[in-house]
Amino acid sequence: MLSNYEITSKRGQTQIKNWNLPIENFLTFLVSMFAVSIYFSKSGLSVFGIAAILTMVLWRFVPGYSPVTSMPKSVVLLVALFLVDFLVSALMSEYSRWVVSDMGKYRHLLFGGLLYAAPLSSENRKVAIVIFFISAAFDGLTGVLQNFGLLYNKQYSGGRPLGNSSDAILYAADLALAFGAAIVMIFIGQDTFKSKKEKLFLIASAGAIFMGILVSGARGVWVALLPACFITLYHYGRKSAFIFLSSLLLVLTIAFSCSNDLVKRTSSIVTSFYTENEAGSTGNRLELWKGSYLMFRQSPLMGVGSGDFEAAIKRFIAEKKLNDIPATGHAHNIYFQALATRGLIGFGILVALFTSVILWGRNEIKAHNEIGGYVIIVSTLLAMMGGLTENNMEIHRYLAAFSFTIGLIGPYGASNDNSPLIKKSK
Repeated sequence: MLSNYEITSKRGQTQIKNWNLPIENFLTFLVSMFAVSIYFSKSGLSVFGIAAILTMVLWRFVPGYSPVTSMPKSVVLLVALFLVDFLVSALMSEYSRWVVSDMGKYRHLLFGGLLYAAPLSSENRKVAIVIFFISAAFDGLTGVLQNFGLLYNKQYSGGRPLGNSSDAILYAADLALAFGAAIVMIFIGQDTFKSKKEKLFLIASAGAIFMGILVSGARGVWVALLPACFITLYHYGRKSAFIFLSSLLLVLTIAFSCSNDLVKRTSSIVTSFYTENEAGSTGNRLELWKGSYLMFRQSPLMGVGSGDFEAAIKRFIAEKKLNDIPATGHAHNIYFQALATRGLIGFGILVALFTSVILWGRNEIKAHNEIGGYVIIVSTLLAMMGGLTENNMEIHRYLAAFSFTIGLIGPYGASNDNSPLIKKSK
C-alpha cells in the first residue's frame, strides 16, 4: 500500500501538512486530466503534462522530500543515453532544427519518472487509475460505434475506426497499454481493486477497450497484445495465463463468427507477405525495411541522422534501389528505425533500455510480487512487440500513454511494507 507522507521532524510540521495536501490534490487533478487527454486531446497532453511536471518538481523542493520509491539508476542512465543519442542524431540531420524541436515529446519520459516517485497516496492514485480506464473504455466504445456507422469517423480514416486518435494503429496501440494494465489488475491479486464491484469495473473496462482494439484492424497490435499479456501472466502463474488465453480465444471465436471482415483481416497477417505488392501495408513496410538496411550499410555506427529517413528513402526510390511506395516517413519498426537513423550505437541503447526496464519489473516482482512490476513488464513488452510493425517510440501520444501507465501504476508494490513514499529532506 502506498502511503502519503511522513513528518520526520516536529519543527515545521504544520507548514509541511499545509503544503502537502493542496499540492497532492492539485497534482491528482492534473494527472487525472492527463489520463483523459491521452485518449481525447493531444493539446491536453501538453497543457496538463507540463503543468504536472512543474508541480512535481515544485513539490520535490518546496517543502522538500526524499523519494522512497524511485526508478533504478540503470534505467535513468539509459534513458539519459537514449535522449543524448537522439539529440546527437538530430544534430547530424539536414533538418536538425525541426528534429530538435520535435524532441519535446520525450518530456513524457521525465513525466513518467517523476510520477513514479511522486508521493501520491494509494487513494489518489486510484482516482487517476479509474479515470484512466474510463477514458480508455470510452475511446474503445467510440471506435466500436464508428465501426458500425453510428458515430462520425474522420475522412482520412480509410474506413477504419480511429476513436479520438489520428491513426488506427496508434489508436489501438494506446488502448493496448490500458488493456494490458487492466488484465494484470484483474488476474493478479492486489489491494487496490479487490471488491466485486471493482473487479467488475475492471472487466467491463477491459472488454470495452478490447473491442476498440479489435475493430481497429491494427494487425500489429493484435499480434503484440496476446503474447505480451500471456507472458506477463505466465510469470505470475500458469493458471492465470491459461484462463486469460482461453477467455480471449472464446471472445475472438464469437467475434470472428459474426464478422467475415475480421477473419479476412486476421488471415492477412500471414497472406499479406506473399499477396501484397509495395502499395499494400505489408509490402510498403518490407520496402521500408530494405531501405533501412541500405541506410545502415551507408552509416553503420551512427546512422544517417534522425530526420533524414524520408529523404534517404526517396533517394533510394529515385536511384531504383527501392520500388515506389506511398508511405516513406519512417520505418514502421523501432529497431530498423534505430539502425537506419542512429546506427549500432542507437540500436544498442534502445535494446539495453528495454532490457533494463524488463529487469526492473522482474526485480520488483521478486521483491514484492504485486501489480507494479507486472504492469512495468506488460507495458514494455507491448512497446517492444508493437514496435516490430510501428515506430511507436517516436510518437508523441504513445510516449505519453507508455510513460503514464508505468509511472501511475508501477509504484504499487514498491512500498509493500507500508513505508512512506516521502520524508522531509534535512
